[in-house]
Amino acid sequence: MPSILNKSNTINKNNINKHSGRKGQSAIEFLLTYGWAILGAMIAIGALSYFGIFNTQRYINDACHFGDQLICEDYVAYQNGTIGVKLQNNFGVDIDINSTIVKSDYGTSPDTDAVYSKSSSIAPGEVFEVTHTITVPGVNIPVNNKLKYRMIVTFEQTGSGNLHNQTGDVIVTVQK
Repeated sequence: MPSILNKSNTINKNNINKHSGRKGQSAIEFLLTYGWAILGAMIAIGALSYFGIFNTQRYINDACHFGDQLICEDYVAYQNGTIGVKLQNNFGVDIDINSTIVKSDYGTSPDTDAVYSKSSSIAPGEVFEVTHTITVPGVNIPVNNKLKYRMIVTFEQTGSGNLHNQTGDVIVTVQK
């Protein structure tokens, strides 16, 4: 092994530079090897993200839950903000719908915007439809995205005068 001291006990600069250059080269090789591996992993993650693999909305099922007394028969949402829900009266008595309110991330739709398929008493087992429009001016709901909204149905047993609320949650894929 060469000594860093020569015969006259002075430092030999050639031997010092030779050893320090090898350490630098191995550090650069180490960084480049792992750098390429990290870059490859980032490109793979970016490609998977671009194609929607990490989009969790596609794994959420459409659902409609109003409880056992109002059964959700069908539900739909459109890009322009129009939503529709078909509910079945499962109370065992005639009911009158007084109002419905819809709340979502895209706004709130008061009862004045609601359209009902039936204006008289709803008999047990009978299906009725409620349609609302929920939009923020100038904003369309993206097609194929999930829309989650909450609907509050205020009703009474026919002739009783006592108002009751039934709240339901709906998750639906937006259509064109």
